Amino acid sequence: MSLLQAIAPTKVIGQNADPSLSLDELLRRSEVAVIGIDGGGLDDLLGFGVLGRERKPEIEKRSRKWLHWGHAWVHSKLLDRRKEIAPALLDFSKDGDLTIVERVGDDVLQLAEIVEQVRDSWLLPEKAAIGVDPVGIGAIVDELAAREIDTSPEAGIVVGIPQGWKLNNAIKTIERKLAGGDLIHGGRPMMAWVIGNMKVEPRGNAITITKQASGTAKIDPGAALFNCGALMSLNPEAGNGPSVYEERGFRFI
Repeated sequence: MSLLQAIAPTKVIGQNADPSLSLDELLRRSEVAVIGIDGGGLDDLLGFGVLGRERKPEIEKRSRKWLHWGHAWVHSKLLDRRKEIAPALLDFSKDGDLTIVERVGDDVLQLAEIVEQVRDSWLLPEKAAIGVDPVGIGAIVDELAAREIDTSPEAGIVVGIPQGWKLNNAIKTIERKLAGGDLIHGGRPMMAWVIGNMKVEPRGNAITITKQASGTAKIDPGAALFNCGALMSLNPEAGNGPSVYEERGFRFI
């Protein structure tokens, strides 16, 4: 089963969907959580995802499922520049999965507030907790630093996730988790639309998904999910509390 078949709005995705899976519910059910961010520019969505690993299941031999929650932001001017996708974006805004901002920077402020919420849940690992596409992430890093999350490279709370073919492992891991019923999501129309926009291209023995291949279609929240997957594949453990994030920082993996 291909990635698009696994994640598109089909019978498989319906089996994996849990409409009650809000961010609060994800944090309640998880033993550890990581964050993925895909910045984009003013002509893109700002994609954001939280991926949790559920607490120890009642059936001990059952694998612990991954739980996903996603959100995105877009500047209102994009609706004028991309009229062909404006109706879909307006629908996602009504659903509560997309926030349309009028002022540049409001998206970053709102994203940082959610990062604080996850941090204060004590579920983030001490290192490799926030995975980002390193391109165009400066404003987000600055805002996180202003909220007492040390974003210096030394200790690596915020990590750069290599993109292109280097994301191959994360893409295939997400695909397998979905196909096996081990990745639960909210069944949100925005994420189904985003993943449906993705174009998978072979690169030797690997596959890649890029914004260039997807053309004018938007895939940023899906890229944020893959950034989450790269971190959760490291099998992280939750830290001891939010105070650790005042002392550690930004690096690449």
